[in-house]
Amino acid sequence: MINYIAGLKSSIGMKFVVTVISLLTFLILISYGFSAWYMIHSMQEKMREDYEGVLSFTAKQIEKYENDLRQYAIIIAADKDLQKELIDKKISEAQSVKRSKNIYSILREYELLRNDCVCIELVLWNGDVYTSDASNLNSLHSVGDDSWFRQMMEQKQKRSFSGAHELIARNVCYNDIITYACNFGNYYTNQESVGEILLHINQASFESLVYESSYEFSWCAILNGSGEILAESGEKTSEIREYMDSANDKKEDGLKITEGKNGYFLFGQLKNDLRLIMFMPDSRLHNEGKNIFLFFLLLFLVSLPISSIVVIFISRQLINPITALTNAARKISEGHLDVHLHSENTDEIGTLTEIFNGMVVSLEKQMRDLMVAERERADLQMSILMAQINPHFIYNTLNSAIYLSKAGETQKAEQLLKLFIQLLQNNMKSGIDGIITTLGEEIKDIETYVELQQIRYPGRFKMDIQADEILYSYAMPRLILQPLIENALNHGVLSKDFGVIVLTVYKRDNYFHILLEDDGEGMDECKIQEIMKKKEKRRHTSEIHSISIENICHRLSLFYKDAYQFEVESEVEKGTVIKISFPLEY
Repeated sequence: MINYIAGLKSSIGMKFVVTVISLLTFLILISYGFSAWYMIHSMQEKMREDYEGVLSFTAKQIEKYENDLRQYAIIIAADKDLQKELIDKKISEAQSVKRSKNIYSILREYELLRNDCVCIELVLWNGDVYTSDASNLNSLHSVGDDSWFRQMMEQKQKRSFSGAHELIARNVCYNDIITYACNFGNYYTNQESVGEILLHINQASFESLVYESSYEFSWCAILNGSGEILAESGEKTSEIREYMDSANDKKEDGLKITEGKNGYFLFGQLKNDLRLIMFMPDSRLHNEGKNIFLFFLLLFLVSLPISSIVVIFISRQLINPITALTNAARKISEGHLDVHLHSENTDEIGTLTEIFNGMVVSLEKQMRDLMVAERERADLQMSILMAQINPHFIYNTLNSAIYLSKAGETQKAEQLLKLFIQLLQNNMKSGIDGIITTLGEEIKDIETYVELQQIRYPGRFKMDIQADEILYSYAMPRLILQPLIENALNHGVLSKDFGVIVLTVYKRDNYFHILLEDDGEGMDECKIQEIMKKKEKRRHTSEIHSISIENICHRLSLFYKDAYQFEVESEVEKGTVIKISFPLEY
């Protein structure tokens, strides 16, 4: 191999080997570096997607639980016996005691339906309080700190959660109770709100909804609208506390992910002002990224010398055939198609030589076919461009027919639809007839279109067509004039009480010359320059001006290349003139 390398010092083979090894080294380094970056980036994105999925799933679980509580409260409030008992009327003290016992029995039955419900309480706006606790039929807030209760009553929201608090029920003191409050009414008296239902729920039920991660320093918490933590898992770090302080000062809709110093903060604004906050550490990403980097570094150190040895040996088999192919390709590029190579190799180089010879034979045929294919592509593109004109016109016409029908002018609506159908039959022709028309047919379509628009806008405009009938038999692209007349109508004369549109078509020097004039509102110079710029560069837009002019100019360029002209002249409050010229033969 040393002798082979020495023999290549002054040959193209040596240059080939050195160049390939250098390029190979660079490509391997770049590809491995990019692959490592891409894998780390993909893993990071995958981790973010996993975190988003965890946040979304946990949020749905919390919303489902809140919805269960709401449905539970609705079932209680809809109890017909309870509704009858809550009718506000004057009763004796004995009847009041009986009412309390009846309500207690009803609430007690519902309380037993849920294991997580410690007690149910009704707080009426008239001051009455009823509970499902027989030991305390009047109120559960007479002992301990009831600031949570006063805060909920001051908010008077339709639904809300309190923070964790103490509660004495059945002579048992609970330290971890979260209260769910919900307004309810009375359908016997048609009152939308007579008080609130308070569902006192064990905080452990909320803790079962909180996501728990096996990763170190992960954290998750559910907060109510006041920023109080209803349940959490994991320990709060100083970074988490700082984020909590900023999160309590603002409200964001939907699910948000924010990158922190040591991980990702996931924030979800849930229904009823509940919030879900998670912190997911990125320690896993750092460990995986380090392993990926070391793997690709080792792979680079192993693959480079092996690749260099393979290049040296393969170059001896590749250089001569490749040189011959290069010389033959150069001759073909100069226009010589009589090139023929001979190769005794039976490997891929020999196959490539045979393919090259076949390519030379078929090249001339392909060049002929290319012209036909180019024409077919232009026709297809023409059909696509024409299809862009019709939708907004169809939409406006059908809306007008609906309006006339509703207004009782059925004859006008019928005439409008007949003209519309006639236009569709002409404009939706297939094949070459859908692309090419004659000036006579184009003017006939314009007359139909104008008659249709005069039904929509009676007495608002006049259309004058001046064209030499000798030109009626000449071919031209379909739908060149109608969109321009539509623009002149919608963006010109209809801005006034009455306007006139004049179409003039004549022949000069074997060219069609078309003038379209209107006395509408006109345009300033900036608007004209904007339209002419869009004419040169097609792009998607919802403006009728842009679609029509871009579409028309692009179709004219497909037919006539650079042999057409399109000019716009306008003056504010005086009108607009559009000048078009293109050859009689394309």
